[in-house]
Amino acid sequence: MKSLIIFFADNFSNFGFENSFGGKSAFDKTLEWAKNVKTASKIEVFCHESNKALVEKSAESGISVKSKACWTNEELFAEISDSLNKCDADYALFSFAFNPFINQALTEKLIATHEKFRSEYSFADGYPVSVSPEILDKGLVKILSELIKTKDELKNAPVSKSSVFDLIKTDINSFEIETEISTTDWRLYRFDFSCDKKENYIACTKLYEKVQALNEKEKNDIQKICEVASKEVKVLKTIPGYFNIQICKDYQSKSQYCAYSLFGNTIKENMSFENFKLLVKKINDFNPDAVVSLSLWGDPVVHPDFFDFVNEVINYPGLTVLVETDGFDFTKPDFNSENSEGRNKLKALSDKVSRMGKRKNGYSPVLWIVNVDAMTQKTYEDIHPGLKLDNAVASIKLLQSLFEGSVYSQFLRILKNEEELESFYRTYKEKDFISAGNFIITKYDHFCKKLPEIKSADLSPIDRNPCWHLRRDFNVLADGSVPVCREKSFETACGNGISQDLETVWAEIDSAMQKDIEKKYCEGCSCCDEYYTYNF
Repeated sequence: MKSLIIFFADNFSNFGFENSFGGKSAFDKTLEWAKNVKTASKIEVFCHESNKALVEKSAESGISVKSKACWTNEELFAEISDSLNKCDADYALFSFAFNPFINQALTEKLIATHEKFRSEYSFADGYPVSVSPEILDKGLVKILSELIKTKDELKNAPVSKSSVFDLIKTDINSFEIETEISTTDWRLYRFDFSCDKKENYIACTKLYEKVQALNEKEKNDIQKICEVASKEVKVLKTIPGYFNIQICKDYQSKSQYCAYSLFGNTIKENMSFENFKLLVKKINDFNPDAVVSLSLWGDPVVHPDFFDFVNEVINYPGLTVLVETDGFDFTKPDFNSENSEGRNKLKALSDKVSRMGKRKNGYSPVLWIVNVDAMTQKTYEDIHPGLKLDNAVASIKLLQSLFEGSVYSQFLRILKNEEELESFYRTYKEKDFISAGNFIITKYDHFCKKLPEIKSADLSPIDRNPCWHLRRDFNVLADGSVPVCREKSFETACGNGISQDLETVWAEIDSAMQKDIEKKYCEGCSCCDEYYTYNF
């Protein structure tokens, strides 16, 4: 049987063309893999016009390059179908183009399984992203190219690494599917061994350095490579994806379940806008695709310059801002009157966001989380003394009307409101309800046993994984102090995000990460159960 290899070269960055792998680029390594696929009759690269010149310069003769200004899922399947017909191949091997660890042995197993069982779709399950292709039968591609036209939410969406499976799973029982299952499930690490963006590129280069110490047999063993990655700080912890910043020292709610009150009034002033501007510029230089939260502690909407802070983040084309709030400022007369200053600022922000579209990280420029936490006023007031549930609901309605699809209703799951959890789920999951089916059920954080243990269920894994927050989160208090993690917000800082270089401060957390990998936990970490929760 003959196959066609199709690579998709995204336009995130030029990292895929950096010669960082023994003098070769990730693109070179991926083409090297393709040339060794015995069934391959042709290699094609689909790319954006923005990197067509780089692709053509790096590609060898005989490799076809197709470019478009904007690739949608509908266009992707149409082009794969067209290419399969023209080269008379039986199936396509589809992969993104910048995968230095795409594995020959795993590919051969996948092809053998696909051909033996005459599968329509075959993929590797439990492995890291980007270490093997997806295999699509010619007949399946023809079906998918028609099916995508009926899926409004998918057809105009940009091509992603999950585009194929996202479409197949809409009617998954209609297709013959085979998998090659990993002996170890690596999904909990969320590895992505591709060089499409900065954080993945760093992980790949650091992993490549470590792999060079292996013998030749081990270098070709994808399980061994994953094992090395799972124990290496510089692979697990590359650059922060989530910057959690305190801009305001005050809350609207005086919830007894918030740890902020435990530490007294140690933060005396709000973060100034001047310091914030400096910090955001550093964040953009460090990770231009990051999510920036304004809600580490305090309620950001209370800050008098709140809208300036939000606008400053989204002025950078790749950054997303997250606002978690009780939302009550949005129900006050200043926002309810038609021509009020607050309402005008909120509407102006909405108009600005609507012109931007989604970021390269896949998120909207502004995301909102409004704390609901209850379905009755009595329970709500037990959690948020003196405040009204109706106001939180009204805030969600207002925000959803201006930021459609980017507003999430949040429910903190504790013993006190457990009886209302099912009602919350059944109500808020509905697409025609106030947050259009967007909701979050969040676990209670006892803050390393400093707060009472009142969670209603223990969802922690049996085997402890390396802490996601040490791997992904960069926390900054209003005075610029950077704690090791949120749980240690008011212990000794490891640096200052305003006065110091962020990469230098981030490196100070490496030692804590190494201890976590080795399971040498300090007193706080040993009783913390936040390690398995994931922000962005």
